[in-house]
Amino acid sequence: MTQKAWYIGNTTVRNAKRLKDGLRVLLNSPLHGNLIGREKEQEFAKLLHNEGVVFVKRLNDSPDNDASDVGRKWRAALMQLGFIKPPFADEPFTVTPNGIRLVESRTMPSEQECFLRALLAYQIPSQIENSFPEPIFSPLRIVLEILDALERQGLDAEISLDEMASIVQLTRSLDEIDNVVDRIAEYRERLNTITGVRERRNFIREYLKSAATTSQSESTLLDYADSNFRYLKLTGLFVENGRKLRFASHKRTVIEQILAEPYTPIPESEYLETLWNGAKLPTDNAPKAIEVIQTTAQLLAKSGQTVDLPNLEEMEVPDLSRLRLELEDDWLKVLEKQYAQDQVNQWQDILEYLRALTQPIRRGSIIPQGEGAAYFEWAIWRAFLAINSLANEPWEARRFRIDQDFLPLGPAPGNGPDMIFEFDDFVIVVEVTLTQSSRQEAAEGEPVRRHVAEMVDHYEQQGKRVYGLFLANKIDTNTAETFRIGVWYRPDDSRMALRIVPLTLEQFVHLFEAGFQANGRLDCRLLEQVLRDCLVESNNDAPEWKRRIQQQVDRVVKRLKRTS
Repeated sequence: MTQKAWYIGNTTVRNAKRLKDGLRVLLNSPLHGNLIGREKEQEFAKLLHNEGVVFVKRLNDSPDNDASDVGRKWRAALMQLGFIKPPFADEPFTVTPNGIRLVESRTMPSEQECFLRALLAYQIPSQIENSFPEPIFSPLRIVLEILDALERQGLDAEISLDEMASIVQLTRSLDEIDNVVDRIAEYRERLNTITGVRERRNFIREYLKSAATTSQSESTLLDYADSNFRYLKLTGLFVENGRKLRFASHKRTVIEQILAEPYTPIPESEYLETLWNGAKLPTDNAPKAIEVIQTTAQLLAKSGQTVDLPNLEEMEVPDLSRLRLELEDDWLKVLEKQYAQDQVNQWQDILEYLRALTQPIRRGSIIPQGEGAAYFEWAIWRAFLAINSLANEPWEARRFRIDQDFLPLGPAPGNGPDMIFEFDDFVIVVEVTLTQSSRQEAAEGEPVRRHVAEMVDHYEQQGKRVYGLFLANKIDTNTAETFRIGVWYRPDDSRMALRIVPLTLEQFVHLFEAGFQANGRLDCRLLEQVLRDCLVESNNDAPEWKRRIQQQVDRVVKRLKRTS
């Protein structure tokens, strides 16, 4: 008989990376500890939507539409991972110690550690998740053991999305691991004998169908698998390559430490407190923490980084933890540098995202619904990384956060520019928006000028020219007029002339594509010259300036195409 598939967290909260943001807005709202009833669930859904944590189309269509189910599902997801207390606890729906730790985390490694503590504690069934029969099992431990066993047997230590859907998430006991590995090996052998694309798809579909039940269809199993991938990656122990989950190389030591400890379920009397506080990690022990620090330092040294470690034996565990997380953050920056250097080779993929952003975002788009603003910033960041001439670090060029797969976690926060791209002798401050019509000028006119002015003052001492580049799918003429005038007054009433050029995303796409097709890159000097030529035309009124900008872009694109 086919077993019921398990899933981590809540499959309807698809963007698990946003759980931290959802927890933060809850903690800082009157709904904290006050989430009982449909009315409060509706308020929570509105809060999440209005704060940009999740896009709720119903609320976007009309704030009066019922979306209480969204609030209820987010509440459940936070509760299941132990970030808020359940309704039967004292102080129901208040943020737990591990939840507070997550909200206060400032780096990706510290966030990942909160999720790791949560998923190491997370077990099924429990007082919170009672839809499964005993015995108790840990989904995280199941996946760790399967990957480890695959590696020990000389197989590819990875789990495909289809293998997760059809085999792994149906596994509930560590006693099944050897059998599961044999099934995965057989599955791969059979798949490898099939050469035709259609035949391979049919085999995968039929295998998945054999795992389905009346209550869990093939599509449901795939949804569970996708959700499990997302939640597992939050721990930092895994990376995803080509829809396959594998161990993160820099986490091998801590993975081995976890697997070295025999798995024992948490007693029911201790479970909730353990879940709320987060499970103990091997690195909470000084010798284990030192072992991880030393292996991370070796990784950094091999990549050419200078690492001077203090006397680790004399350090207390909290200090060792801080150092360990700092070194992990340094390693992630090494990976981000490698990612940045590779973007020049990824220009066609970048172009695909840029083109997708010029169209309305619909179901099936490579841009996730509700993520347009974040992906706009991310695609432009990648485009400038591909220019391959930045003087600042890739993480200094962006103000939005990314995950370990270098995907955006959300748009840049306010009170600063979206992106700052520094070259040898000039700087481009980039602001992007999906806003159109006259609201565009009201929403963007003052902040963009202020942000550019702040950068002018900042880079003045370095003698670097500062340009503002404003990108939108449509440039409202009132917005163009504001930037055409381009004036900002400092607090002492001294006048500052700003150099801000509004381009449509389509115009930028044409420049980017023509540059790479002609020369294998978009030269930063050429981009600066385009901005300068557009600024020369700013003596015209706004409608004419917009036409002249189009002419300048067309002229450069035409010239580049002649040389390609």
